[in-house]
Amino acid sequence: MPLLLIAYAAFIGLGLPDPLPGALWPVSRHSYGMPTEALGLVLAAIAGGYVLASLVAGRAMEAFGTGGVLAGSVALTAIAALGQAMAPPWPLLLLCAGLAGLGGGAVDTGLNMFAARHFAPRHLNWLHACWGLGATLGPTIAAFLLAEGASWQAGYAVVGSILAALTMILSLTRRRWDDGPSEASDGPRVPALTVLRQPVARRQIGIFFLYCGVEAGAGQWCATVLNEAQGASPAFAGLAATLYWGSIGLGRVGMGLIVERIGADRLIHAGAWASAGAAAIFALGAAGGPSTLWLSLLGLALLAVALSPLFPTLMSRTPARIGPGAVHVIGAQSAAATVSIAIVPGALGLAAGHVGPAIVPALLLALALLLAWQIRRLTVTAKGA
Repeated sequence: MPLLLIAYAAFIGLGLPDPLPGALWPVSRHSYGMPTEALGLVLAAIAGGYVLASLVAGRAMEAFGTGGVLAGSVALTAIAALGQAMAPPWPLLLLCAGLAGLGGGAVDTGLNMFAARHFAPRHLNWLHACWGLGATLGPTIAAFLLAEGASWQAGYAVVGSILAALTMILSLTRRRWDDGPSEASDGPRVPALTVLRQPVARRQIGIFFLYCGVEAGAGQWCATVLNEAQGASPAFAGLAATLYWGSIGLGRVGMGLIVERIGADRLIHAGAWASAGAAAIFALGAAGGPSTLWLSLLGLALLAVALSPLFPTLMSRTPARIGPGAVHVIGAQSAAATVSIAIVPGALGLAAGHVGPAIVPALLLALALLLAWQIRRLTVTAKGA
């Protein structure tokens, strides 16, 4: 089986369990007698494991090879999902959540590094679109099983079984993912701190933090802005949020078709500045109240499409920009993305609570402008696309 095909399957598998804690929480929390807000503890355990694994994945790949890390980390996610399917005591559920984060962070870093080194930028866009497909299929499977009368544990059991099968495939092909002793670091081994001290590395890590802040902030708050600041119905606002996330996935499919014609770096720069322009349209629409709802919807749609190629295409260019030791930067980028997703929407919520939800698009505009400026300053250390 070609490794590219396995990589596509792995990205779908990577997305399957991610939304399950939130999607199943309205039902699963009753098994533990937990309040709604206790979901934050589960998500914190996942995020903590993800960040830790992302930061140490480079060293793990140097020690065990890419294939070993991929097989082992997907095995962790399978164990975590199957463990949650058993409805363990609350402390063990949190442990399973942490294991899910550890496995997800390691496989994310390993797959991104391998794909960036071996596949064209178009495949990075399509691979990340496959993650979105998996993130859609996971809760869809769980919802179908609930509708058929199954317990909430059934969703975790099915996803865990799929991940177990993927673990077997990765284990059988483990040696094919490694093409030499220096494979994990794309050259001579370089200490992680040495690589991370490079100005271009620090800038890229900051860019991923800003990008995910804009993407997650818009996705988490657009429905509230449209509903409370512009009078859209809750159903309409929720549909707009769904279309926003769907447009990012479809955008990656489309951008994958043109990235090699335009050039990866040109697409990154164009997408960054287009994101700032789209955020400005969204902010203007939100400031105008109900009469400019259409403008907000236009800005939101353009923002999704403009953002769509940035994450995967920036990942694809990391080995060329960094050189030896790029895996450590890819891990740090993944960690920065996770931290941003965890804190930026919350910070926007604090601002919305003090000023009103209409302030959120203006703050997103500020983040988008800073993102575009940092990308503009990004030094290409290898031959650009």
